[in-house]
Parts: sequence; C-alpha cells; structure tokens
Amino acid sequence: MSYEKPPRILIIYHVRGILAVIYFFFAFLMLIVTIGYFAFLFKSIGLNDVYSFLLAFSFSFLSFAFSPVNIVLKEINREALMPSVDVIYVFGIPLYVPRLSYEIRKTLVAINVGGAIVPVIISSILLFFTAELSYYIPLLIVVNTIIVVIVSHHFSKVMPGVGVVMNPLIAPVTSSFVSLILFFNTPLFVPISAYISSVLGTLIGADLLNMRKIIKASPQIVSIGGMGTFDGIFLSGVFSIMIGEFLLALVR
Repeated sequence: MSYEKPPRILIIYHVRGILAVIYFFFAFLMLIVTIGYFAFLFKSIGLNDVYSFLLAFSFSFLSFAFSPVNIVLKEINREALMPSVDVIYVFGIPLYVPRLSYEIRKTLVAINVGGAIVPVIISSILLFFTAELSYYIPLLIVVNTIIVVIVSHHFSKVMPGVGVVMNPLIAPVTSSFVSLILFFNTPLFVPISAYISSVLGTLIGADLLNMRKIIKASPQIVSIGGMGTFDGIFLSGVFSIMIGEFLLALVR
C-alpha cells in the first residue's frame, strides 16, 4: 500500500476567466494604495523616505504576488460520518436507501504567504524598531493585541464550507480606538499599534483559537490567513492604518 505525501506548497486561485481579470484589477489598485500606508508606517519608526518606500513596495508586492500561495504545515486524518445512498432493486424498481458511514477525511492545514506570513513579518519589524525607541511601547501594543484577540474571537464564526467569517471592520476599529487611548500622548504610535494589534489579534483570535472548530468541520484545506488576494489578516491591518490616521486627524 503506497502513501502519497501531500504537496508542501499549494497554489490556489478562487476566480477564473473574466472574473479573474476584474479581481486582479481591483487587487492591483489595492496594491498601489497599500504602498502609501506602509511607507507611512516605516517613516513613523524613523526610516528615511527611500528605505520606507522600498520596504513598503516590497511587502505590498509580496502580499499581492504570494496571496495564492499556501505552505502546508500539517495533514490531519480523522474519521467523519458521511452520508451515502445505497440502491436496491426490487422487481427492477430502484429503491434509494440513505445511510451513514465513517470515512477517513484528510485535512491539510496551511498558512497563506501573502495573507499571514508577510503581515506577521511587517509586524515583527515594527515591534523591533519600537522596542528600540522605548521599552513600554511594545508592552502597550501587547495589551492592545490581547484586547483585539478577545474581540475577534467573540465575533468570529466558523461556517462549514466557508471557514472563519467576521466583519472585516471589527478588528481594525477596535485596535484603532484602543491605540488612540493607549497612545493619546504619543499619537505617532497610534497607526503602528493599530496595525500590529489588528494583524496579530485577528490571526490569533479569529484563526488560531477557532482551529479546532474548523478542523472538526472536516474541510479539505484550512488556510491560516485566507486563500485569496489580499485576504482577511492583510486587509485588517491595512484598514487599521486608515482608521488610525483618520482618528488622529480628528483629535489633532
């Protein structure tokens, strides 16, 4: 009996044909928008204009280019009760008899490169530079992240065949308002805190803490961070920067 190992890298596109053209057109517009916001973040931690733009362009492009790429972390085999139909012929007449039987279902647990890995790398860079500026800034960001984790976990739901669903504005709005409160006297760090806590809070609260429920639904693939262009966690981070800047403009 041969055992075929699952592929370690999955490339998944959800749209085809003309829909793919439209989808990637809007994704390209999103790419242009995110470059400006990421450049603002990197300038906030003391990088010059050139390095800020290069990092912003690189990370935005990587998120765009690698959004269909998923790295398989684990394969889970579990028994699942599956419905089936038996056909019995009585005097030539087919009778359909429904029944339930246990089958082995395989679930591949993967992490999305553009939707999870890249935002986490950006958050790590921002945390590193803020820690160099002051020790208390990362502590306040951790507090903000914990709050977003709790809120994200409460409002996220697992839908069979779909995955984790949550209003895309819940995490950004929460992280931005909490950041404004925590960093009211140092408003420069509001967008930074909002981005980091929104990304990590969504990743932990919505995805990781719901992992058991997701796997219990026996999907074929579970992708942390989504499997589409500019998905969940990435968008949550970008929205948090926008909202954070908007709130700053109101209080100044």
